[in-house]
Amino acid sequence: MKTEKLLSLILAGALSLALTACNNANQTSDGGVITTSEITEADETEVQTAEVTELSADTESAAENVIIDREGNAITVPDELNTIISAAPSVSEILSGLGVADKIIAADVYSADVDGINPDVCTLDFYNLNAEELISLSPDAVIINGISETGSSDPYKELKEAGINVVYIPSSTSIDSIKDDIAFLAAYTGTEEKGDELIAYIDAAVEDVTSKASTAEKKSVYFEIGAAPYLYSCGKGTFIDEILTLIGAENIYGDEEGWISNSEETVIAANPDVIITNVMYDGYDFNEIKERAGWEVITAVMNGDVYQVDSNATSRPSQNIVDGIYAVAKAVYPEIYGE
Repeated sequence: MKTEKLLSLILAGALSLALTACNNANQTSDGGVITTSEITEADETEVQTAEVTELSADTESAAENVIIDREGNAITVPDELNTIISAAPSVSEILSGLGVADKIIAADVYSADVDGINPDVCTLDFYNLNAEELISLSPDAVIINGISETGSSDPYKELKEAGINVVYIPSSTSIDSIKDDIAFLAAYTGTEEKGDELIAYIDAAVEDVTSKASTAEKKSVYFEIGAAPYLYSCGKGTFIDEILTLIGAENIYGDEEGWISNSEETVIAANPDVIITNVMYDGYDFNEIKERAGWEVITAVMNGDVYQVDSNATSRPSQNIVDGIYAVAKAVYPEIYGE
């Protein structure tokens, strides 16, 4: 009997200690008691916190694949970009410079002369879009230049509805915006290191001509981008005007804005020291400028300072603008930049 009582006392004491420990565990720091419902809510909060943390991690991961395009829109970078359709020669030039020319499965007809591009795939006429043809190619991306996605009519709406990633790049009008195009396409294609090299290549050329411009005697220049009888030139807000400024020259239409339709009378009145044209097509001889009636009184014509520069290098917004910079610089200041 004594043994049984002793065991009973021991069991009772153990139970009391267990209850005390349990009560202490459920007590708050101020002596209150945590109820069962509060414990359940706390557990649920921990689960929810864990779920939010996991969701945030997923969101951050997704954000890493999102970049801002050249129109300010957030677009997703595809996990794989193996097939591209290029809608403009400037885009083709940049893609070639980034080392992804082999991914171009179709391009516009003007891209046929771009180094690294297979001319056989340059057959598309983007002024008369055949959406079904493009969709049938199942590209990972179609890159458009010079056409905005805004407005009442989007010629590429059908492509997007078919699930094709359509990327828009506005027409660049400055050297900085060309560099922005390169940086964007480099990020989009996963070739950032090569993109940095192309941008550095442009910066080096700009720095070079700028450093030499201080030694140049300012000359006035007429830059013709459309031949007679439909003359076209350019004013401020264009990369040609920017190039003329960089090399130390003065654009006779520098007070006007953008690409302009000019007249023979205003050219004659401005009396430029140098005339440059980038008009190039089969059968055209730029020397006709020297034979235009009334132009014989212009200083550039009298001195024979009428030059033709490569059309692509001075009209396509890509890293090849460097060739355009030096071509213009040498035409205006051969004594500084070399013949």
